[in-house]
This record gives sequence, C-alpha cells and structure tokens, in this order.
Amino acid sequence: MGSRFKAYLESVRVVGLSATVTFIRTSLARVVILITCLATLGGYFLVSTDVANVANEINLWNMNITSFTLFIGLFTVFGRYVGSITKREPNWPFHAYCLSLIIIWIIFGTYYGAYSDTYQTAYLSTKITLHITIIGQLIFFSVSAMYRTFRIKSLRTAVFAFLAVTMVVLNAPWLLTPFPVVGNIAFWLLDNPQMAGARAMVLCGGIGGIVLAVRILLGLERGALRATGGE
Repeated sequence: MGSRFKAYLESVRVVGLSATVTFIRTSLARVVILITCLATLGGYFLVSTDVANVANEINLWNMNITSFTLFIGLFTVFGRYVGSITKREPNWPFHAYCLSLIIIWIIFGTYYGAYSDTYQTAYLSTKITLHITIIGQLIFFSVSAMYRTFRIKSLRTAVFAFLAVTMVVLNAPWLLTPFPVVGNIAFWLLDNPQMAGARAMVLCGGIGGIVLAVRILLGLERGALRATGGE
C-alpha cells in the first residue's frame, strides 16, 4: 500500500509539473511576448517619456539575458571540451586548441579592453583575415551549388542562370581591371533591380512575421512555444 501511494504521489507530481511547464510555455509566454511587443512598438511610434522608459528597460533586460546566456554557454563549452580532452576523444586536439584560444582572448581582452587599439588590431589581423579566407574558399562550393541549382531546363532557370553568371562576371577582377565601368553596372544592378526584389521579399517576411506573432498570441501556433500538451 505504501509503495502504491508513493507511486500515486509521484504521478500527481509529474502531471502537475507537466501542466505547469505547459502553462509557462503557452499562457505565460504569450503574456510576456505581448507586453514586450507592445512596449517596443509603443516606444518606437509614440512620443511618450513613460513608454520610452519602459521600452528602454525591456531592452536592458534583453541585453542582460543575452549576456547571461553567453556566460552560461561559455561554461557549457568548457565542460564539453574539458570532458573531451580528458577522455581523449577523436577531436580532443581541436577542442584543446579552441579552449586555449578562448582563454588567451579572454585574458587579452580583459587586460587591454575589448575596444582598445591593441585588442582590435589583434582581432582584425586574425579573425577577420581568416573569415575572409574561408569566404574565398566558399566560392568553389557556391559555383558547384549554382551549377546544380541553375540547370537550364526551363525559361525560368535560364533567366536565373544568366543573372547569376552576369553578376559573377561583372564582379570578376580580371574584367574590372581593364574595364572599371563594369563595376558601375554591377552596382546599378545591385542597387536597383536586386534591391527592389530584396525589399519585396523583406516586406513579405515582415507580414509573415506579424501573422506568426498573432497566431502565437492567439495560441494557434503551438509549436513555436514548444507546447504539446493541453492547457
């Protein structure tokens, strides 16, 4: 009888905990989203000192939460990589190298300051240079993906392929050097036809975001809040 009663209490506790988690993910999350959205929109569109102060305070909360998340993520990375190094997993040398760089940069940035000339020079001379190098290597994969995507099987794919090849050729150094005017053509294409299409896509994405937000607040989009149980 005692074991059955304990099992019953445990089931009640689990069900209650599940209901609480579901409530937090649905009703409470909707309330928080609604308040923050209204405060942010009010601070942007309304001329009111009180509304602006509320919006700024919520923005500060967001910054603090983001910083706390990064801080926790740093400990998570350390725990994961230290475990990999101690267990001598296949990728442990790369994890050791990563941890060494993290420690060095933390000490370096703390001592000199993240916005000091010394720190910024070291950052621009290493990370940015490697980033540009990796982007340069990605061009070969981009060309391969472009070939697979723009196989000319219809008029639409033919137009896509022509525009893609045009932009690649107009931005190629071997053509820009003898004919600098080609760069002006590329900029015009990017600033006018491409910009018009890009803004149309941004507008569609903005409208879709508003519709998604309304669905979340009304409880119609339950997957976004990771809520699968009943309220």
